[in-house]
Parts: sequence; C-alpha cells; structure tokens
Amino acid sequence: MDNLNLYAVLGVTKEATSEEIKKNYRKLAKEFHPDKNPDSGEKFKEISFAYEVLSDPEKRRIYDRYGVKGLQEGAEGFTDTSDFFAQWFPFGGNTSSDPRGGSDGKIMVRLELSLEEMYMGGQQKSVQYKRQKLCGTCNGDGGPKEAQESCEACGGVGRAAAFTFMGLSAFDAVCPACDGRGFTIKDSMRCKPCTGTGFVEQEMTRDVQIEAGVPHMLKLPFANDGHQLRSGEFGDLYVIIVQAEHRVFQRRHANLYMRDLEINITEALCGYTHCFSHLDGRTVCMRTQPGEVLRHNHIKMMRGAGMPVFNKPTEHGDLYVQFKVNMPANNFATPAQLTMLEELLPPREHIAVPPEAEEVQMTDYKPQNRSARPDAADDDDFTGQSPHFEGVQCQTA
Repeated sequence: MDNLNLYAVLGVTKEATSEEIKKNYRKLAKEFHPDKNPDSGEKFKEISFAYEVLSDPEKRRIYDRYGVKGLQEGAEGFTDTSDFFAQWFPFGGNTSSDPRGGSDGKIMVRLELSLEEMYMGGQQKSVQYKRQKLCGTCNGDGGPKEAQESCEACGGVGRAAAFTFMGLSAFDAVCPACDGRGFTIKDSMRCKPCTGTGFVEQEMTRDVQIEAGVPHMLKLPFANDGHQLRSGEFGDLYVIIVQAEHRVFQRRHANLYMRDLEINITEALCGYTHCFSHLDGRTVCMRTQPGEVLRHNHIKMMRGAGMPVFNKPTEHGDLYVQFKVNMPANNFATPAQLTMLEELLPPREHIAVPPEAEEVQMTDYKPQNRSARPDAADDDDFTGQSPHFEGVQCQTA
C-alpha cells in the first residue's frame, strides 16, 4: 500500500484536474464494482481509496508531498492517528455523510506556537481555514431536479462497498461518487457556484486564546465551526497546538532541558558561571563553586525553572542542564606544567609493565555515520547519552 501510485490507479496524470479524476473514477467504479464483478474487490478498494485522496485538495496535497505513508502516519503534526484517519478517511464504519467524504464534518487546523508563546500564554491567535457550506443557489442539490440522473457507481442507492484502510474487510459505506444522494447532476446543468456538488467554500477565521503552559498537540474544540452536513448541521473545528523547535530548550511536559552546554576543563574543576535568557525574557545565571566538579554529561536541575503547568499557572516544572566537558588539545602544557598539574590532581595508578608484555600504539577513533554502517546497532555504548536525557526530544511536528 505504501508504494501505491494513486494517479496510476485512476489512470490520470499528476496534473489531472478534479473533473478528469472524477470522470475516470466513475468509469472505473462502474467497471470494477463488486456487484457487477465479484472478483474485483481488491481493485475496487484501490480505486475508491485513490478517489478519496485525489478528489480532496488537502489530502491530495499531503499525498503529493509525503505519499501514502504520509497519510497513514499523520503528516504535518497530526500524531494522533486515530483522529487523523477519522478526519481523512470515510471508510471507518460510520454511515452518515458530509461534503468532504468524512462522517461528521470535522475540521482540524494546525496552529504552530513558539516555546516563548507557550510559556507566557495570555495572548490571542487567529487561524484561517476554509469549510464547506450548503450552496444557497441550489439549496445543496447541485442543480435542478430535471438534471438529476442515477449514480452509475452505486446504482442509485447511495451506498457502495468499501474496505478498511489496510484492505482487511469490506463493509457498506456512503458512495463517494454521489456523496450518498443516489444521483449525480448532468454536466450541462450543474449549479455554477458549487459545480454540482451542492457545497461551496466559506472562508473562516477563529480566534484562539493561548494559556500559559499549553501542551504540544493539544486539541482545542470549537463546536459548529466545521463543515456543514447535508442535514444542515455543522461539524466541529479542532485547533491542534503544535510547538515549534527551539534553539536552546527542549521540552517534555512541564520540564525543560538544555543539552550539551559546553564548558572547558578549567570551568569543570574551578567553578563555572553561565547566564542565559529564559523564555519570559528574564536573565538567569547559574553558578558552581570552585572545587565542585562538573563531569562530562553531568546533569544539574533547577527546581521550578521549567514551563508553567497547564491549568495550574502558579506551578512550574523543572529545568535540567546537561554539561559537555571539552578537553584541551594535545600538548596544551609543558612537561614542567604537567608535573605541577599532576601534583594537584589525584594520583595515577601505578602499573608495573611485565618485561614480556607487548606494547601497542593507539590511534584516535573517529565515529562514522551509524546509519551507514552494518554494525551500527552495536554502538550503543559509544553514544555518550545520559539515561536521564534518553528519548527527550523537542516536541514539534
């Protein structure tokens, strides 16, 4: 399924117009309909799936950019795949219909925020989107009564055999060719504003209030702001909050993380001071005392210096800082200086080399690209990652 060429399935080019796609779909659906050709179930499934994607401008855009895998995994921030498929694919068992082929007129809009905006809250953002609304010229019929003709794809019943996304089972669903009406409109008599579909696009703007600590991928519902159904009711709008990548901080829930804060060996042993600008603009300085040793991958925590807890603005998460100690270059000191340094540092272990021992030379190890090596899976010990930071990623789409 991942390598399925939906344009080839419908016999059209990538530059095909919506009318060409619909025309070819009707022809193929009639030819391979399971009622007329019982052995063509798999082919009809592919045809129906291809039409569902290519007849929708937004689905088609995602398919052109990411392929079927992009639709399946939830491209562009839609990590909740159950909601993603509920929105994009009508073949989910629900028998009601809406103008986009879904079941409830739901619309999902992505709103990207900076980490600073999510930290501060208290501001209003606006999202623009388009929804489908019943055409006022033809009252949603698509044309006059005399222009209606029985749908060839479903035989005029408004229902057609459909298949689950992975093709495991078949069930009865709304016919995508006529949108469950049982009829189509003659080309010459279609309503001009809606081109025979019964729906027109409406430009919409929705204001969204941002609260402090708002989580990544939060789904904010707005009732009746979605597509209008043929019944006249409206579906809901869902605004998905997506966190943009930040150059300094990474986030997990209410905690913040600063990775690989580089220091030299002097700072690691003799004291270190670092000031940075926090997400609310204030300057924060952290300091270690002389003699307090910072080891490579050492982690320090600043309690209460993380994100505000969502719906609990007086509470905050913690800030974790991971240090990366840069060692000096070779021959950084003279033999006399090294002798003085050795007197200050803990003594080396004295090793007696047996006379019969073989002495070998060592060279610097230069890691290769792990993904390009067949033994990459065995290099876990060389990653240098601290278990505390394992799996912490910036929450962006």
